Amino acid sequence: MKRCIIKADDYGFTEAISLGILKAYRDGIVRSTAVMVNMPAAPASLEWIKEVPGLCLGLHTNIVVGRPAADPSVVPGLIDEQGIFHSSKFCRAALAAGQDPVVSKDQALAEVEAQIRRFIALTGRLPEYLEGHAIRSRNLLEAMAELAKRYDLPHLSYLDNQDHKLIQRPQRANAIYSLYEQGVEPADYFLQNHSGIADLPLSLVTLHPGYLDRSIYRMSSFTEVRIKDLEAATSPQVKTWFAQQEIELISFRDITKY
Repeated sequence: MKRCIIKADDYGFTEAISLGILKAYRDGIVRSTAVMVNMPAAPASLEWIKEVPGLCLGLHTNIVVGRPAADPSVVPGLIDEQGIFHSSKFCRAALAAGQDPVVSKDQALAEVEAQIRRFIALTGRLPEYLEGHAIRSRNLLEAMAELAKRYDLPHLSYLDNQDHKLIQRPQRANAIYSLYEQGVEPADYFLQNHSGIADLPLSLVTLHPGYLDRSIYRMSSFTEVRIKDLEAATSPQVKTWFAQQEIELISFRDITKY
């Protein structure tokens, strides 16, 4: 039987996003989500997680929205004069210009470790996996890989040979967002196999399901796509399709070395 991990990014971004992700788990195909522990909505959102122990909970390392978990004096290159992270737009512009927006690996290490420690403080346990949000800075990717090993956290890295604690390496599915721009309906991402997962023995699909509130409009350009992702994740036809294709829905727990 084929297997697939459907993960929902950005838990704790806002309360509306978190509620949408919980809907995608309870009524849909999501089995893993990762929390942005530096966001104000994270504590309340993590209280709700206690009601759904079956949902695999990771850390969504975030350095592009909100305030740092580390002391700002330790990560000055990551923040602006108001003490807020540089935006993803700022970071992507730097990457496009051939520059790493994360000015030093040491600062990345400090912030990622602070977020791991905040996760532990909020939940009383380690993350079940470690991943990053929005950008692929070399310094950030190296910091995450190093800290995954230090804390012995499951980690699927974008760097070669830097995965940690995984029994198998899932293959990432085709992204959904360019398909939306082409007019593809949310459920058809799966039903028409635009994802490609029907052809893969072990796959990973990243979605951003959520409800919308004013906070998310202020902080993210990902807005209406979240509603579409929620529709795709909770479609009864999609759930039937997984059964027909004999694709088992699993979480990071199922590919973790214990």
